[in-house]
Amino acid sequence: MYQTNPFYLAVAVGGGAGILTGLYIFFRRWRQQRLVEDTPAARIRSAAQGYVRLSGRAQAADGKALRAPLTGRRCVWWTFRIQQRGSGGRDSMPWRHNGSGTSDQPFLLIDQGDHCLIEPEGAEVEPSDRKVWYGNSADDIPPALWGGFLFGFGQRYRYIEAILTEDTQLSVLGELRPATGSTTNTIADEAAALLSRWKQDQHGLLARFDANHDGRIDAAEWETARAAALIEARQNMLQQAPEQRLCVLARSRDKQPFLIAALSAGQLARTERWRATAGLALTLLSLIVTCLAIAHVRSVVAGY
Repeated sequence: MYQTNPFYLAVAVGGGAGILTGLYIFFRRWRQQRLVEDTPAARIRSAAQGYVRLSGRAQAADGKALRAPLTGRRCVWWTFRIQQRGSGGRDSMPWRHNGSGTSDQPFLLIDQGDHCLIEPEGAEVEPSDRKVWYGNSADDIPPALWGGFLFGFGQRYRYIEAILTEDTQLSVLGELRPATGSTTNTIADEAAALLSRWKQDQHGLLARFDANHDGRIDAAEWETARAAALIEARQNMLQQAPEQRLCVLARSRDKQPFLIAALSAGQLARTERWRATAGLALTLLSLIVTCLAIAHVRSVVAGY
C-alpha cells in the first residue's frame, strides 16, 4: 500500500488553479486590448450613442473636487482599502480585509469645450496616482510618507489608495447615452464646464471676478464666479434643443468592458497586452508545475 506525498497533491491542485486563473487573465485582457485598438476614437461633440471610446480631461461635476478619504488629496474619483496583517497561523492570509470604499460620484469629461458626464460605478479604473503605506491603526491613519514606498516591517496595517486627479487626461470606453438625471443636476454640470473653460483664461477670469484686484481669485470671488456660471448655464439650458443636452458615459448594458484610464489609448492597449502576456506566462508556468507534480505521483505509484 503506497501513500502519496500530500505536498505534490497540493502542488498539482494549486497548479490547476493557476492554469484556470492564467487563462481567465489572458482572455479577459486580450479582449480588452482588442477593444481599445478596434474601437474608433470619437469626439464628444459628434459621438453617436452606443459603445464608444472618448478622451478628454477629468473635471469635478459641480466645480468642487472630491477629497480622497485617507490622504485628503483633491480628485474626481477615489478608491481605498485597509488591510490587517494576518496572525501568522497556518490557515491565515498574509493580509486580511479590514475596510474599503470606492466613490461613485459622477464627474465630467471635457474635450475642447464639449463635455459629457461619466458615471464611474462598475468601471475598471487605471488611476493617475496610487499610494501604499503602513501603520498600526485602522482609525488613526498615518500620513502617506515618501509616496508610500515603505515595506511595513512590524506594522499591523496596510493602506492602499488610488485616485483620478483633476485635469488628468483620460481614455474611456463605455456606453454613451442621454442623461436621465434632473434638470438641476444638468445645469450644475453645465456650470462646472463653464468654470473649467474660464479657468483656462486666467486673464479674463481675473478681469471679471478679481474684485479686490490682488491678482488672484479668493474663496469669496470664486463663489461669485460659480454663481455667475450657474446663471449662464441656466440661460444656455433654456436655449438648447433637447437633443443637445448632456450625455452620460456609463457601464454598458450589454456587458461590454467599461474602462476609465489615466493613459492614452496607445498606453492602455500596451498595458492590456502586457497583462495578457502575464496571464499566458502564468498558465504555462502552472502547466509545467502541474505536469511535474503529476509525473512524480505517477512514478511513486509505478514503484509499488
